[in-house]
Amino acid sequence: MKSIKITKNTECCISIASSPGNFGSFIFNQTFKALSLDFIYKPFRVNPDNLSGSIHSIRALNIRGCGVSMPYKTIVHKYLDMIDHTAKEVGAINTIVNKNGVLTGYNTDVVGAEKALEKYYPVKDRTAHIIGAGGVARAIIVALKKNLCKEIILSNRDEKKAQKISKEFNITYCSNKMRKQIKADVFINATPVGMAPLDQKMIIDENELKKYHAIMDVVVSPIHTKLIKVAKRERKISISGYIMAIHQAAAQFTLYTGKEAPLNIMMRYAKNIPYP
Repeated sequence: MKSIKITKNTECCISIASSPGNFGSFIFNQTFKALSLDFIYKPFRVNPDNLSGSIHSIRALNIRGCGVSMPYKTIVHKYLDMIDHTAKEVGAINTIVNKNGVLTGYNTDVVGAEKALEKYYPVKDRTAHIIGAGGVARAIIVALKKNLCKEIILSNRDEKKAQKISKEFNITYCSNKMRKQIKADVFINATPVGMAPLDQKMIIDENELKKYHAIMDVVVSPIHTKLIKVAKRERKISISGYIMAIHQAAAQFTLYTGKEAPLNIMMRYAKNIPYP
């Protein structure tokens, strides 16, 4: 693997979040090096008061691309010039591309969820229960609909948010009080529960987990959350968060560089990310 010398010509990609992790930095920088691309990637912690300035800086500093994480996926659209049709459908943006000063928002979480489910648990004519009401939950709903999931049930700790999204996407809402009565084929955790400082927690209890055939998590650090470990112990089909994350990152890689992503290389790197 050749080392990359950073110069004035090096393309810069970043990510913004209220609490950034190292997943994107590790995956992208390792992949840029493997392909000898003159790119670097740096995550940034951004406070809500600085969101507008952060987005404007992408244009001002000629930053090539930007990943968008919690809690900004559903609010960055107001600062962009264009929005891709999939991102419009989702109502959330996780990727910004700067082309000649024009900022365009995309959503690669949809393809990430599609690829993860397609490989491990195809959802056609099956039922799904999602807990979560953020941008990633919205993307997963779109992915499930595109792949002909028979019924999508949504619950969330903030019930008003779940009710609003359920109505918007015409899916089934379930209150927290009634949640344990849900019967579905696959359970999907689309919340941060499972990552530090909640890495010893599960969003559902073990008895509730036993009702499902497959368990999917969106948390990428640790690579195998407590939810996934318990699911494996119960012999459930288990889809760790890094699977979806790598597929969505591969789509981002192509948007940033214009090159096909080396998926096998990126997947191998994902399994070796140091935690925490």
